[in-house]
Amino acid sequence: MDQENQMNYNNEPIADNMEPTYSDISKTEETNWNQQNGAGQPVKAPQSTLALVSLVMGILGIVTSCCIYGGLIFGSLGIMFALLSKTEERLEGYAKGGLITSIISLVLVSVIFFVLIIMAVAGLIDRGGMF
Repeated sequence: MDQENQMNYNNEPIADNMEPTYSDISKTEETNWNQQNGAGQPVKAPQSTLALVSLVMGILGIVTSCCIYGGLIFGSLGIMFALLSKTEERLEGYAKGGLITSIISLVLVSVIFFVLIIMAVAGLIDRGGMF
């Protein structure tokens, strides 16, 4: 039999014929080095659909704020979707934008509503009352 194929009684190759192997420590050191130095591609968090819907609802709320019902509905939905898209106790960029635009739409709706109320009351006062 060939000396390369000979094994000792533990079925291990003879020490003279063994190829040099690297220990597991060098492999773990290499992976630790890669992790510490930021090798590899950065992992980006997935975009939340609710955050995007919140931004769209906020924009629609601003556009339809002259029609009081549209601004009220879209603004309320925008705030709700922004708060539902909260991840790990913080809001994403789109969710912040949706929250801000939704609040702006609700403020515009309330201003327009109070202006209409004041105009209606002023019209009644000019006519001398309701009768």
